[in-house]
Amino acid sequence: MKEHTRSMADELLDTFEFAHLLNDEQLHNLITHSDIQEVEAGTIIAEKGSYCHGLALLLFGQLRVAVNSIDGREVTIYNISKGRVCPLSAACVLGDFKGNAVTVSAKTDARVIWVMRDFFVRSFAEAEPFYRFVIGDISNRLFEATEVLDNIAFVSVKKRLAQLLVTNSRAGKAPIYITHEEIARELGTAREVVSRELKGFERLGLLALSRGRIDLIDSEKLEEICHNGVD
Repeated sequence: MKEHTRSMADELLDTFEFAHLLNDEQLHNLITHSDIQEVEAGTIIAEKGSYCHGLALLLFGQLRVAVNSIDGREVTIYNISKGRVCPLSAACVLGDFKGNAVTVSAKTDARVIWVMRDFFVRSFAEAEPFYRFVIGDISNRLFEATEVLDNIAFVSVKKRLAQLLVTNSRAGKAPIYITHEEIARELGTAREVVSRELKGFERLGLLALSRGRIDLIDSEKLEEICHNGVD
């Protein structure tokens, strides 16, 4: 086995459980029908209407999938972490592709495996553990995307902001390094709305704001806003 192939095999085995269920021939076929892309944080990997390279598997890092509203605001549909698949890339290679409908960007430095369309289609018959992993991950992402849309439609910005703060700070155990603009994109709202809500939390003594950083002071109160509907 060539050094490049062996290295990619090791990465797949370290990252994806399904890789351990493939035999040597199946794993080799997956590797020979794949390309690796190294991307830096902030890089746009796919834009609306752009060509889809294949099925995207994330070896490390985090990707952000977003759509743009008519007024130009971005709304995060979901984030993709290490060991996950981009479901919209699967839709592209399976369906009648007419160009990406979303923007995919790297939130951190990342390493992506692009699996060619012909292998993915053949995997339904020739590499069952691989396609079962992909279909299962797609199903989970569809539920997550539906939850995001429900939250945008029915849950107040204040509650969604409180949830983001609690989650990203590990319940107040760590500072959050993020801008108001980045939070607005995550929540699908305007930066001015985020700034107003954060200032309100600061006046209540729930957190402390500084440039590009948020420190939680009363995470329990923020969790109460998340879970008990305190507005």
